[in-house]
Amino acid sequence: MEPLGQRLRQMREAAGLSLREMERRTKIPVTALEALERNDLERLPGGIFGRSFVRAYALEVGLDPDATVADFQEQLEEAEREKAARVAARTHVVTHDDRRFLERQRRALMALRIVAVLLVIAVAAVVTWRVRLWLETRDTPPVVEEAPVPAPVAIVPPTPADPLPASSPTAGTEMVLEFDIIDDTWLEVTVDGGAPITRLYRGGEQYRVRVSREVLLDVSNAGALQLRIDGQP
Repeated sequence: MEPLGQRLRQMREAAGLSLREMERRTKIPVTALEALERNDLERLPGGIFGRSFVRAYALEVGLDPDATVADFQEQLEEAEREKAARVAARTHVVTHDDRRFLERQRRALMALRIVAVLLVIAVAAVVTWRVRLWLETRDTPPVVEEAPVPAPVAIVPPTPADPLPASSPTAGTEMVLEFDIIDDTWLEVTVDGGAPITRLYRGGEQYRVRVSREVLLDVSNAGALQLRIDGQP
Protein backbone atom coordinates (compact mmCIF):
# COMPACT_ATOMS: atom_id res chain seq x y z
CA MET A 1 0.00 0.00 0.00
CA GLU A 2 1.26 3.45 -0.91
CA PRO A 3 2.12 5.45 2.22
CA LEU A 4 -0.65 7.88 3.12
CA GLY A 5 1.71 10.80 3.56
CA GLN A 6 3.18 10.42 0.08
CA ARG A 7 -0.32 10.32 -1.47
CA LEU A 8 -1.39 13.45 0.43
CA ARG A 9 1.71 15.38 -0.67
CA GLN A 10 1.14 14.42 -4.31
CA MET A 11 -2.47 15.62 -4.12
CA ARG A 12 -1.41 18.92 -2.50
CA GLU A 13 1.24 19.60 -5.10
CA ALA A 14 -1.21 18.69 -7.89
CA ALA A 15 -3.64 21.25 -6.44
CA GLY A 16 -0.87 23.87 -6.44
CA LEU A 17 -1.05 24.44 -2.69
CA SER A 18 1.95 25.22 -0.48
CA LEU A 19 2.31 24.11 3.10
CA ARG A 20 1.73 27.67 4.27
CA GLU A 21 -1.49 27.83 2.28
CA MET A 22 -2.57 24.48 3.74
CA GLU A 23 -1.79 25.79 7.22
CA ARG A 24 -3.96 28.86 6.59
CA ARG A 25 -6.86 26.81 5.27
CA THR A 26 -6.82 23.85 7.68
CA LYS A 27 -5.45 25.65 10.80
CA ILE A 28 -2.96 22.78 11.12
CA PRO A 29 0.63 23.80 12.04
CA VAL A 30 3.23 23.41 9.30
CA THR A 31 5.24 21.01 11.48
CA ALA A 32 2.22 18.68 11.75
CA LEU A 33 1.60 18.90 7.98
CA GLU A 34 5.24 18.01 7.28
CA ALA A 35 5.07 15.07 9.69
CA LEU A 36 1.88 13.83 8.02
CA GLU A 37 3.44 13.99 4.54
CA ARG A 38 6.58 12.16 5.80
CA ASN A 39 4.29 9.53 7.25
CA ASP A 40 5.89 10.29 10.64
CA LEU A 41 2.71 9.34 12.46
CA GLU A 42 4.34 9.37 15.93
CA ARG A 43 4.66 13.17 15.73
CA LEU A 44 0.93 13.62 15.18
CA PRO A 45 -1.49 13.93 18.07
CA GLY A 46 -3.33 10.74 18.89
CA GLY A 47 -7.00 9.96 18.97
CA ILE A 48 -9.60 12.29 17.49
CA PHE A 49 -7.13 15.13 16.93
CA GLY A 50 -4.98 13.09 14.57
CA ARG A 51 -8.01 11.91 12.64
CA SER A 52 -9.36 15.47 12.39
CA PHE A 53 -6.04 16.63 10.88
CA VAL A 54 -6.23 13.92 8.22
CA ARG A 55 -9.90 14.66 7.47
CA ALA A 56 -9.25 18.40 7.03
CA TYR A 57 -6.22 17.72 4.78
CA ALA A 58 -8.22 15.27 2.62
CA LEU A 59 -11.05 17.77 2.13
CA GLU A 60 -8.65 20.49 0.94
CA VAL A 61 -6.94 18.28 -1.67
CA GLY A 62 -10.14 16.59 -2.94
CA LEU A 63 -9.83 13.12 -1.34
CA ASP A 64 -12.59 11.10 0.31
CA PRO A 65 -12.23 12.09 3.98
CA ASP A 66 -13.71 8.86 5.41
CA ALA A 67 -11.53 6.59 3.26
CA THR A 68 -8.48 8.72 3.98
CA VAL A 69 -9.12 8.57 7.74
CA ALA A 70 -9.56 4.78 7.49
CA ASP A 71 -6.21 4.48 5.68
CA PHE A 72 -4.62 6.69 8.34
CA GLN A 73 -6.03 4.53 11.12
CA GLU A 74 -4.80 1.35 9.46
CA GLN A 75 -1.30 2.70 8.92
CA LEU A 76 -1.26 4.05 12.47
CA GLU A 77 -2.09 0.60 13.87
CA GLU A 78 0.58 -0.97 11.65
CA ALA A 79 3.15 1.53 12.91
CA GLU A 80 2.22 0.70 16.50
CA ARG A 81 2.64 -3.03 15.82
CA GLU A 82 6.07 -2.44 14.27
CA LYS A 83 7.08 -0.32 17.24
CA ALA A 84 5.98 -3.03 19.67
CA ALA A 85 7.95 -5.61 17.67
CA ARG A 86 11.08 -3.44 17.81
CA VAL A 87 10.71 -3.01 21.56
CA ALA A 88 10.24 -6.76 22.01
CA ALA A 89 13.32 -7.45 19.89
CA ARG A 90 15.39 -5.16 22.09
CA THR A 91 14.04 -6.73 25.28
CA HIS A 92 16.28 -9.53 26.53
CA VAL A 93 14.44 -12.64 27.62
CA VAL A 94 15.85 -13.91 30.92
CA THR A 95 16.42 -17.64 30.64
CA HIS A 96 16.88 -20.20 33.40
CA ASP A 97 20.66 -20.13 32.90
CA ASP A 98 20.61 -16.35 33.19
CA ARG A 99 18.73 -16.56 36.46
CA ARG A 100 21.22 -19.13 37.82
CA PHE A 101 24.13 -16.90 36.81
CA LEU A 102 22.53 -13.87 38.46
CA GLU A 103 21.90 -15.90 41.61
CA ARG A 104 25.56 -16.98 41.75
CA GLN A 105 26.63 -13.38 41.27
CA ARG A 106 24.34 -12.26 44.07
CA ARG A 107 25.70 -14.92 46.45
CA ALA A 108 29.31 -14.08 45.59
CA LEU A 109 28.65 -10.40 46.22
CA MET A 110 27.02 -11.22 49.55
CA ALA A 111 30.02 -13.36 50.57
CA LEU A 112 32.41 -10.54 49.67
CA ARG A 113 30.41 -8.13 51.78
CA ILE A 114 30.49 -10.51 54.76
CA VAL A 115 34.27 -10.98 54.42
CA ALA A 116 34.76 -7.22 54.21
CA VAL A 117 32.71 -6.68 57.36
CA LEU A 118 34.67 -9.37 59.23
CA LEU A 119 37.97 -7.81 58.16
CA VAL A 120 36.84 -4.41 59.37
CA ILE A 121 35.81 -5.90 62.73
CA ALA A 122 39.15 -7.73 63.07
CA VAL A 123 41.18 -4.62 62.26
CA ALA A 124 39.12 -2.57 64.72
CA ALA A 125 39.69 -5.18 67.45
CA VAL A 126 43.46 -5.22 66.87
CA VAL A 127 43.65 -1.43 66.90
CA THR A 128 41.58 -1.26 70.09
CA TRP A 129 43.82 -3.84 71.79
CA ARG A 130 47.00 -2.01 70.77
CA VAL A 131 45.66 1.33 71.99
CA ARG A 132 44.55 -0.16 75.31
CA LEU A 133 47.95 -1.85 75.78
CA TRP A 134 49.72 1.42 75.01
CA LEU A 135 47.57 3.31 77.51
CA GLU A 136 48.22 0.73 80.23
CA THR A 137 51.96 0.82 79.55
CA ARG A 138 51.99 4.61 79.62
CA ASP A 139 50.08 4.81 82.92
CA THR A 140 52.24 2.19 84.73
CA PRO A 141 55.46 3.69 86.14
CA PRO A 142 58.62 1.69 85.42
CA VAL A 143 59.90 -0.49 88.24
CA VAL A 144 63.42 0.49 89.25
CA GLU A 145 65.33 -2.08 91.23
CA GLU A 146 67.46 -0.50 93.92
CA ALA A 147 70.91 -1.88 94.50
CA PRO A 148 71.30 -3.38 97.97
CA VAL A 149 73.21 -1.19 100.39
CA PRO A 150 76.16 -3.10 101.80
CA ALA A 151 76.07 -3.52 105.54
CA PRO A 152 78.85 -1.89 107.54
CA VAL A 153 81.77 -4.17 108.20
CA ALA A 154 83.15 -4.15 111.73
CA ILE A 155 86.78 -5.05 112.09
CA VAL A 156 87.76 -5.79 115.66
CA PRO A 157 91.46 -6.00 116.34
CA PRO A 158 92.61 -9.29 117.84
CA THR A 159 92.92 -9.53 121.59
CA PRO A 160 96.56 -9.90 122.58
CA ALA A 161 97.44 -13.19 124.20
CA ASP A 162 99.61 -11.62 126.88
CA PRO A 163 98.36 -8.92 129.24
CA LEU A 164 99.58 -5.42 128.57
CA PRO A 165 102.22 -3.92 130.84
CA ALA A 166 100.74 -1.58 133.42
CA SER A 167 103.00 1.25 132.40
CA SER A 168 101.75 1.13 128.78
CA PRO A 169 98.03 0.09 128.62
CA THR A 170 97.70 0.58 124.84
CA ALA A 171 100.98 -0.90 123.81
CA GLY A 172 100.59 -3.92 121.55
CA THR A 173 96.80 -3.39 120.97
CA GLU A 174 97.06 -0.83 118.18
CA MET A 175 97.04 -2.12 114.65
CA VAL A 176 97.45 -0.53 111.24
CA LEU A 177 94.86 -1.09 108.51
CA GLU A 178 95.91 -0.45 104.92
CA PHE A 179 93.43 -0.29 102.05
CA ASP A 180 94.50 -0.67 98.42
CA ILE A 181 91.80 0.95 96.24
CA ILE A 182 91.40 -1.13 93.07
CA ASP A 183 88.37 0.68 91.59
CA ASP A 184 86.40 3.86 92.28
CA THR A 185 84.27 3.53 95.42
CA TRP A 186 82.76 5.48 98.28
CA LEU A 187 84.26 4.57 101.66
CA GLU A 188 83.11 5.58 105.13
CA VAL A 189 85.45 4.73 108.03
CA THR A 190 84.59 5.05 111.74
CA VAL A 191 87.59 4.39 113.99
CA ASP A 192 87.15 3.56 117.70
CA GLY A 193 83.69 5.17 117.87
CA GLY A 194 84.91 8.48 116.51
CA ALA A 195 83.37 10.67 113.78
CA PRO A 196 82.97 8.85 110.46
CA ILE A 197 85.16 9.90 107.56
CA THR A 198 83.51 9.61 104.15
CA ARG A 199 84.99 10.29 100.73
CA LEU A 200 85.25 8.96 97.19
CA TYR A 201 88.42 7.02 96.50
CA ARG A 202 89.78 6.51 93.03
CA GLY A 203 91.33 3.32 91.74
CA GLY A 204 95.05 3.19 92.55
CA GLU A 205 94.82 5.16 95.81
CA GLN A 206 95.80 3.81 99.25
CA TYR A 207 94.30 4.53 102.65
CA ARG A 208 95.90 3.80 106.04
CA VAL A 209 94.35 4.06 109.50
CA ARG A 210 95.44 3.10 113.04
CA VAL A 211 92.88 1.25 115.15
CA SER A 212 92.91 0.52 118.88
CA ARG A 213 89.51 -1.08 119.56
CA GLU A 214 87.32 -1.33 116.45
CA VAL A 215 86.73 0.09 113.01
CA LEU A 216 83.46 0.30 111.04
CA LEU A 217 83.59 0.32 107.24
CA ASP A 218 80.75 1.28 104.87
CA VAL A 219 81.76 0.75 101.24
CA SER A 220 79.68 1.10 98.07
CA ASN A 221 81.81 -1.37 96.09
CA ALA A 222 83.21 -4.08 98.34
CA GLY A 223 85.16 -5.64 95.49
CA ALA A 224 87.10 -2.42 95.01
CA LEU A 225 89.12 -2.86 98.26
CA GLN A 226 92.06 -5.01 99.27
CA LEU A 227 92.71 -4.95 103.04
CA ARG A 228 95.98 -5.54 104.87
CA ILE A 229 96.33 -5.63 108.66
CA ASP A 230 99.75 -4.69 109.94
CA GLY A 231 101.09 -5.31 106.45
CA GLN A 232 99.53 -8.79 106.22
CA PRO A 233 96.74 -9.47 103.68
